[in-house]
Amino acid sequence: MKKKYLHTLIAAAVLAALVGAAAYWEKRKAAEPAKPESTPSSERLFPVDAKNVQAFTVKNSETVTCQREGEGWKITAPKKLAADGSAIESLLTSLVEASVDQVVDSKPAALHDFGLDTPSVTVEVTTNAKPDKFTLSLGDETPTGGGVYAQAAGNPRVITVGSFLKTSLNKNTFDLRDKRIVSIPSGQVNRIEVVSKSDHWTLAKDPQGIWDLILPPAVRADRFTAEGIVSRIENGKMQSVVAEDKKNTGKYGFALPEVTIHVSGAGKTQTLTVGKVESGHYYAMNSGLDPVFTLDSGFLTDYQKKASDLRAKDLFTFSTFEVKRLEVVSPAGSRTFEKQAGSKWKQTAPAAKDVSTEKVEALLDKLRDLRAESFPGGEKLDQYGLTKPAYRFKTAFGDKNETETVEASKAGEHSYARRSTDILASEISKTALDEIDKALKEL
Repeated sequence: MKKKYLHTLIAAAVLAALVGAAAYWEKRKAAEPAKPESTPSSERLFPVDAKNVQAFTVKNSETVTCQREGEGWKITAPKKLAADGSAIESLLTSLVEASVDQVVDSKPAALHDFGLDTPSVTVEVTTNAKPDKFTLSLGDETPTGGGVYAQAAGNPRVITVGSFLKTSLNKNTFDLRDKRIVSIPSGQVNRIEVVSKSDHWTLAKDPQGIWDLILPPAVRADRFTAEGIVSRIENGKMQSVVAEDKKNTGKYGFALPEVTIHVSGAGKTQTLTVGKVESGHYYAMNSGLDPVFTLDSGFLTDYQKKASDLRAKDLFTFSTFEVKRLEVVSPAGSRTFEKQAGSKWKQTAPAAKDVSTEKVEALLDKLRDLRAESFPGGEKLDQYGLTKPAYRFKTAFGDKNETETVEASKAGEHSYARRSTDILASEISKTALDEIDKALKEL
């Protein structure tokens, strides 16, 4: 082939490729939605406040309607249910604060291009303001991600909004219902009785708001353990609802429950029964609620504890820097120490003298470390040497000048102690009192 014909063929091939590419581009361009006509500046979708919303309906794979009732909310469809006020307020806040990202097409020829012919989520809202009604439909996600096509009723334009809005509004009945496992208001629970297969114990709040463990008798409960148990009940949520009534409960293991929890407060008592475990969750029901529901597999951890696990083990609760006065009775005699100005310590009895602040604080640290290692049975204190204790430690501390007194003795090879307000004794480390004697000698 001659050289001049070769050049002609190459030029023809290049021209054909350019024509084909141009035709493909025009076809692709025609199939795409129109480019945004404008980008509004913080244009709110619906200029009303959440407090003005009186009712709303969310339509997705199901339809759920919520209506304001006094200061709260209720679900009216698909059936009447108590509502989760915080979940509803979060949904409404997302809705009324949502803004338009872009106007994609002011007069769309086909809503199908945006997934708005059959919206994935529609929210219909009724307010006591203007507008008194509005509807928002959400369609497909935008090709670049981060946005969703949307359309408000009464305005033909197609807009985009943040994809988070779809997540916030796409809720079903379970998402919006009250999922609390007890309906006693948070902070008002004052008694929890737990019956498990291995133990039976009761926590009760005393008039000062302190949790006691009722064995009987009443003993001090560990503050953080007790508060954790109560919080888990007050804040516990259903994982799912398996039946809206208790007509057929035999299959859930309630005849031989793993644990039964009687919760009291606000003038009422509700019984939470936890049945068998299946597929990683426990079946449960509450005497004061209609449904049978599930709980997460970790829920029972706190309620399968033994009573001894709940008892307070620290004999003192003060912080060393808060102590203002210390009275000590030991086999070596009685001594009193008082903190002076400038955080210096002084012995004031039996004879006044200066002492090492560092050594007094070391003694206080030894006292603060006194801790129950076990709890022997029986209320007779004489067998533990506590009818006439050899040691007595009294501290005064804090802005309110609170006091705590601990008595201790040795009995054979063991050492025992109790707070003066405790009925029962606890066993402490065999060397604890020897270490305190040593700290006293160094003073």
